[in-house]
Amino acid sequence: MGKIVITGASSEIGLAIARRLSAMGKPMLLQYNAHAPAYEGAELVQADFSKREDLERFISALQDDVEILVNAAALTSTGLLPQMEDEEIERMLQVNVLAATLLCKAVIPRMCLKRCGVIVNISSATATKVYRGQSVYGGSKAYLEAFTKGLAAEYAKKGLRCNCVAPGSINSGSMQKLIIRTGRDDLQEVNASHTFGTPEDVAAAVAFLCSEDSRYINGAVLHVDGGYWLGL
Repeated sequence: MGKIVITGASSEIGLAIARRLSAMGKPMLLQYNAHAPAYEGAELVQADFSKREDLERFISALQDDVEILVNAAALTSTGLLPQMEDEEIERMLQVNVLAATLLCKAVIPRMCLKRCGVIVNISSATATKVYRGQSVYGGSKAYLEAFTKGLAAEYAKKGLRCNCVAPGSINSGSMQKLIIRTGRDDLQEVNASHTFGTPEDVAAAVAFLCSEDSRYINGAVLHVDGGYWLGL
């Protein structure tokens, strides 16, 4: 039975994805950075993807039976480019871009041999609608969306499906910090629904893309943002 690998599983979104995909009844491997997720019934592996040696150690520990890969690990940092430290930029690109890229590189050959595999990359609404201070973060997520489409084009004939989920105003993690600084009402105005989504909304989208119900969907970006494009 193929394994489900989820990175960034200690985040609220990552943990919600793990709980939702557990219904598939497959063995699971969950990566986390600083704090182990409160989740039982899965193999937990600590790895700081901003450190190349940790990333390589995690990749080398992967077995050849990965059937589903969800790249949910991400580092969010905002600021005008000249004001950002070089180390801060490097860490964000290491986690958001390089880690996801090398993980896909590691699992794709075996998926091709089995002619079966699903990759879901977690992008962001900022990949297509970027505000001040999000140039690097938004750029890293835009790369992930283009990368996803490229993989779909290259490996669809081998039985692989690769799609993106792009969350918008999800009430978790960095969004909760932004609510404190900016105010809930102002942030709710950025999408048509004037509400926040939940990590479970993102998890439901991921679960759909991992299921047979989406067998004819490949190279897509599924926006889970409450109508972010239609907001103010």
